[in-house]
Amino acid sequence: MQPQQPTPTVAILGANTVSGHALSVLLEGSGYQTTPLDAPPTGVVDELIEGADLLLVVPRLHQGVRESFLGAMGKSNPRLSQMPVIALTTAVEESPQEEERVQSVPWPSETKVLVERIEAALSTSAPSSAPTTQADTG
Repeated sequence: MQPQQPTPTVAILGANTVSGHALSVLLEGSGYQTTPLDAPPTGVVDELIEGADLLLVVPRLHQGVRESFLGAMGKSNPRLSQMPVIALTTAVEESPQEEERVQSVPWPSETKVLVERIEAALSTSAPSSAPTTQADTG
């Protein structure tokens, strides 16, 4: 039997907004830990997201804030440049196209859909203590 996995932590960029606060409560109710980040953030980006497993960008966040934050990820800790990112986008927003690690998820969406996308992003980026090989699918 495998040891229990630690609870994933989702950093929420834009948590000082109504939607960011609601997402934090929603994700905590779905079994995640959350790290709220104000937008624009104050501090060194890598220090702000240290310990997080995924970055969630709230819908309608100013594009410049999003781009500068994503551009600063991994500057002092290269491991963090590989963190998966999910950007929630509304019908009037353009999907982010900065990097392939950024997934766009339509907002609003059902909690179940958001949790499924988070789980998929975490499973494809999860660091393994085993040698780098293809994951078993059985």
